[in-house]
Amino acid sequence: MDRTKGVSLAKGPVGIIGAVLLAGGILGLLFGSTDFTTSAPDGDVTGGTFLGIEGNGWTWIGFAGAGLLLLISAPMHWGAKTTAMLVGLVMAVACVVAIVDGSDVFGVAAANNATKLVMGAAAVALLVLAMMPRVGRKRERDVVVDDERDGRFARDRPGAEEPVTSTERRV
Repeated sequence: MDRTKGVSLAKGPVGIIGAVLLAGGILGLLFGSTDFTTSAPDGDVTGGTFLGIEGNGWTWIGFAGAGLLLLISAPMHWGAKTTAMLVGLVMAVACVVAIVDGSDVFGVAAANNATKLVMGAAAVALLVLAMMPRVGRKRERDVVVDDERDGRFARDRPGAEEPVTSTERRV
């Protein structure tokens, strides 16, 4: 049987989130902080703020890299879902680590409450999108032209559909 795949509910939103993260990362590098110093694994790092989100160079590179990965994967349904799952898990882990640590992620990426909120919201949205199915999937079926058991055409039976030739298909 031939099948139509249906419409992906993940591709568009994953692309939009990717574009927002990429733009935010690039703008954060331009107008926020480009400080790439670290104090790993347990030190504290700080950075500049852009639109209330604190970040150092590593924070903005992380946002931009996540956005680029999402944008690259968005055209294919399976790629969008897989990358959304991976990036969502990484964002969730970074958010939890920033919450536990207080002001950064392992002494590498600076984070304030707004940064934690952005990472958490992106993680939740991406993990939900990773579970989105395709919708509108249809299967084409062949329609029998005649019924050999009783020698009547399909159109002659009560309640039967109109006969079609063997080369035609109905959706």
